[in-house]
Amino acid sequence: MKKKLLVLCALALSVSSIVACTKQDAGSSAPKKSDDKAAAAGELSEKLTITWMARSFQGGGWPEDHPMIQELNKKFNVDLKLQWIPAANYKEKLNVLAASNDFPDVFFVLHPEFNKWKKQGIFLDAQPLLGQYPNLAKIPQEALNSLNPKGKTLGIPYYITEARDSLSIREDWLKKLNLSSPKTLDEFYEVAKAFATKDPDGNGVQDTTGFSFYIDSTTNSLRDIEFIMAGFGLWNQWKDVNGKLTPYQIQVEEWKNFLTFMNKAYNEGVLDKDFAVNKIRSTVEKFESSKVGFAYLNPNDYSTTIKNVTKLAPNAVPVPLEPPKGPTGLTGTNNIDMLDKNVINAKIDPKKQRRILMMLDYFLSPEGSDFIKHGIEGVHYKKVSNDKYEKLEAADKDRQNLINNWVFRPFDPSIQMYKWDEPSQNKKIGDMFIENKKYKYANQAAGLESETMIRSGANLNAKFMESVTKIIMGRDPINAIEKASESWLQGGGNKIIEEINKSYKE
Repeated sequence: MKKKLLVLCALALSVSSIVACTKQDAGSSAPKKSDDKAAAAGELSEKLTITWMARSFQGGGWPEDHPMIQELNKKFNVDLKLQWIPAANYKEKLNVLAASNDFPDVFFVLHPEFNKWKKQGIFLDAQPLLGQYPNLAKIPQEALNSLNPKGKTLGIPYYITEARDSLSIREDWLKKLNLSSPKTLDEFYEVAKAFATKDPDGNGVQDTTGFSFYIDSTTNSLRDIEFIMAGFGLWNQWKDVNGKLTPYQIQVEEWKNFLTFMNKAYNEGVLDKDFAVNKIRSTVEKFESSKVGFAYLNPNDYSTTIKNVTKLAPNAVPVPLEPPKGPTGLTGTNNIDMLDKNVINAKIDPKKQRRILMMLDYFLSPEGSDFIKHGIEGVHYKKVSNDKYEKLEAADKDRQNLINNWVFRPFDPSIQMYKWDEPSQNKKIGDMFIENKKYKYANQAAGLESETMIRSGANLNAKFMESVTKIIMGRDPINAIEKASESWLQGGGNKIIEEINKSYKE
């Protein structure tokens, strides 16, 4: 009997050991909470190969022997394999990898794919670990939570300066016509009308107009006139109203007021007659060629825009302008949605996961953000004095800033301001970003999706925008927006509202 009892005890211990091991193995796809930063740093003695996939743009990415990669390899004891995929092909590449279930260790993911895959166990949940990485832990919560399931961090946001662009005006045109900067939409209209009718460029030909915009064919939304829309109380597509996300397609009265303004501008030649065929940079190009007096400009490119516009008009003076207030004092500005993510593969060795988190944390530190922006001292720049630096020739050749620009960005609008630039110029750009942030005009459903929207939302939104365009051009009466709103709701909009709100709560 005693012997039998000993056997049973031994069996119980064996089973409990197996269960314990099973539990440990089941969690092995993610680093344990008990692994602190010091332990991770201790692992630097083991060299790891890290595959990292990122988008590339004009000029392509770095070669494998690039000095920036060599420096990171040395600092983190890794063999970093950066895979540069042209941005135009990136979505296709992601889906090819998904089909073969062969993702790299860390990669950039576009927000539609992030939404599609975030429940499939592909991405590491970094939330339990963020406290060990102080710079990652400082990422603003609003950005960190966006599109991530509640209580989880499956993706770390790719930073975008959301209220980036500055509404700008030709100050030299104002002075020539003895006008003041507009503070309200009524004043904006009068200034824009003067730009269209009173020969502000002084060439004796009526070849200018007040303002322009374009229709984004991807989202079927109006772009570069957000300040007018916001002034009339139209939301940036979706807004949280008493806890429920509500689309701007139902804002019939606000649309009527906005469209009355726009139709008048079109009829009186104040609005660019070619707005319907404009593309993404058309408004900037028309501003630079002295065809319109207002445009949204990227502060980072302001000096370039000034160079371009002064080639044709040497006395041109573009300056930023506060968005004019609408009839009830409302205002807002152009906004870019921060939705795309960098994700870590949940299936790779926890040692790799920790090493990647160390690298990401470094990129957000003062030392690391300086490195990924400015490169290597003595190679890409040299220090002249305590507050003066000189850019070296190798910086242009090496394009040392590609991680900063294309891969993983510090959460700071100064990402494209360099310490070798003129300090006064950087201050001007920084002041523009500070000013623009006051008028942030967010789409509160940005990135959320619904089955109905995926299936028929693009067609629904295109039909709605077709009605808006016809009304602006005077082909349909203002009250045609009532029918357009009802058609949007009945054609699937009601279902989209229901599904978007379900996604919002999740």
